Amino acid sequence: MIDRIEASADALWVTPDETGAMKIGFADNGRQLVGPVTAIEWLIALGPVKLGTPFMIIRGEQESLTLRLPFSGRVTKLNTQLNQQPEQLNHRDDSIAWLLELIDE
Repeated sequence: MIDRIEASADALWVTPDETGAMKIGFADNGRQLVGPVTAIEWLIALGPVKLGTPFMIIRGEQESLTLRLPFSGRVTKLNTQLNQQPEQLNHRDDSIAWLLELIDE
């Protein structure tokens, strides 16, 4: 299992919206590290979080990767559709390959 901060950072994309919330998703570098995604495991719930907190384990055909939060703040949304359909993370479509939404507090 890969559990390095730099690997986690490379595996994520971050996009702010007009309200200042940060949507965090699974990037191409992450897909290359793990291979086709087979399962996920959430390590957090909605609420306050700290920088570097592990928030998800993504399991793929080649490797597993622990993702860590690139910011502190408050998690306001989790993409819970991924619980039943983790293979959505295999797509480059940011509208389905997002993981969570975080606001700065």
